[in-house]
Formats: sequence, structure tokens, C-alpha cells
Amino acid sequence: MKFIFCEGNDDLAVINGVAASIGITDLNVERFKGKDKLRKFLKSFQTRSVFTQNLVFSIGIVRDADEDGDDAFHSVREALLANGFNAPAQNGGCVADGIKTGILIIGPKDGKGMIEDLCLKSVADQPEFHCVDAYFSCIAQHSGRKEFKSKAKVRVWMASHVDWEYYVGKAAEEGYWPWESPAFDPLKNFLRAL
Repeated sequence: MKFIFCEGNDDLAVINGVAASIGITDLNVERFKGKDKLRKFLKSFQTRSVFTQNLVFSIGIVRDADEDGDDAFHSVREALLANGFNAPAQNGGCVADGIKTGILIIGPKDGKGMIEDLCLKSVADQPEFHCVDAYFSCIAQHSGRKEFKSKAKVRVWMASHVDWEYYVGKAAEEGYWPWESPAFDPLKNFLRAL
């Protein structure tokens, strides 16, 4: 069995959407519910019957880079090693000694960022997308607020398409992200490598 472990529901929905878009149907995608819980999650995973019966073929960890992709990579790598798994030496890589393990840190903005940034990058070429930046520029001019998270940008872009409040995961489930976009290529390549 092949497993992908990710942080939360939005990541899970995007991974499932990308996997389906390239015809990968044999992945079990699960949340470890926060970057600080990965080590404990991996320890618990080793007590499951699929693991104790040697039915696990590969494990991939997908995590947001947040502010530091290198730090995120080393954190995931240490969690794997602390639980007796092998770990690749570089982001996006896999090591196949025993159970194949891989790590993908999502940081499409020079090693920083999160799944929301990846999804926004996939629609950046759409005609209405420049309006998102214009909206936040206007807000910054009139409110004094200068920093806006990618989660807010996703909500504004989604508002241009639907009146409901769709977050990244719901937008993935409803088919709003163009899976054919090259922005998703690193994730596709990672899923194929597992």
C-alpha cells in the first residue's frame, strides 16, 4: 500500500485532486493534523496492522514550507529518522531502502509558502487574477495593513467565481484548480515517484 501523509484537509483535497488528474488511484492520503504532530503520527502509524503485516510499500510526506523550506524539510526528515524510517537527502526525493519514503515541501515562492500559494500560482495566468492583487493593494492603501496571507487571497479569488466561502480544499473538490497547470508538476512528479 502507498501512503501520503499531509498536514490538513486542504492539503488532502489538493493531493487527491492532483492524483486523480494523473490517474493515480492507489494512494491512501491521510492528515497528520499539524506539522508538530508528525513524529507522534508516524510512531502511531507503525502500530497499524497494515504496517505490522508488511503491507506498506511507500510513504510520502507532504508539508508546507511556511517561512523556511529548508527548516520544514529537516523537520520532516528528522521525524522519519526518529521513527526508524529512511529519509531522502533532498526535497522532492525518495529513498527506496526498505519502505520507500519521500518528502515534498511545498514552497512555490522561493522555498517559502504553502498549498494556497501553489493553487494561486496555478490560476495566476487567468484574466481576473490581477484583480486579486489590485484588491489587496487598494486595501493596503486605505487601511494601513500591509501583509495579507495567501489564505485571504484564495478567498478573494474564489469570490470572483462563487458566492460561497470556498477554501483551498473545497475549491479542489469542486474542480476550481486547473490540475493541468505546470504549478502542480512537482507534486505530480512526487506522487508518480512513490
